Amino acid sequence: MNNKTFHVGGSVEKAVKGESELQSLAVLQEAWRVTAKNMLTFLPAVIGLFLAQVALLLLGLQVQLGSASMFFDSIIQGGEISAEVIEAGYMANFWSDVLSAPLYAGISLMALNHAVGLPSKPSHLVKGFPFALVSIVTVLLTSSLQGIGNALFPLVGLFLSMAFSFAIILVCEKRITPLKAIQYSLMATGRKILPMTAIFIAIMTMFIISFATAGVGLIWTIPFFFNAKAIIYRNLFGITLQVTTVQKGSDDDSQSKSTDSKVFDA
Repeated sequence: MNNKTFHVGGSVEKAVKGESELQSLAVLQEAWRVTAKNMLTFLPAVIGLFLAQVALLLLGLQVQLGSASMFFDSIIQGGEISAEVIEAGYMANFWSDVLSAPLYAGISLMALNHAVGLPSKPSHLVKGFPFALVSIVTVLLTSSLQGIGNALFPLVGLFLSMAFSFAIILVCEKRITPLKAIQYSLMATGRKILPMTAIFIAIMTMFIISFATAGVGLIWTIPFFFNAKAIIYRNLFGITLQVTTVQKGSDDDSQSKSTDSKVFDA
């Protein structure tokens, strides 16, 4: 057995210095092609993440209000919504994001596969479980900072949401600490603020259109979002791959090559 390591795309050093190549139109075009190619295997995992987040949201509302229906009844009936209901909804959403972080990491790692031309399977959703603790800590920190930013000024919260979007991938793929991941993600985004903003505006527009279609468009938009983010990550920070060459047998001169990610083995 012979192992060789390859690096695809940029690097952390280039990303934090702003030396990585990033073109918004090229990223969006590639993300469209990649999403179309991997839709059948990627969509079930995305749905799994969505259902997990909904279940955690309902559980959070149940714990805080005694009944999750109280929150939705307040929204449907309209009129003035009590501060207790608003706070319960905010906290339930916050903890839903935090506790579903390992699944979110799994989806992100699947998208990294797509960004380097490798396939994925719905079962790869659990690939983030080995990074459960660091992914939860990372999301806890980034969500808290985004909440503070939103409280100060909504545009600050939007910027931090974009700037921290690569932190969870960095802790898994580069195996660095959450604080370092947040720092690198923020610095790299700041260096490429114009193309990054253009990409995220395009994705936000797709989300708005998707909601206008009663949510049907989300079937495409959510996988597209993860794939676009993985392509940006590849261009900025790079992805490490390991190619393993295995000898089949003494009476067979042919060799079988399997390409797997060094970090998440997908």
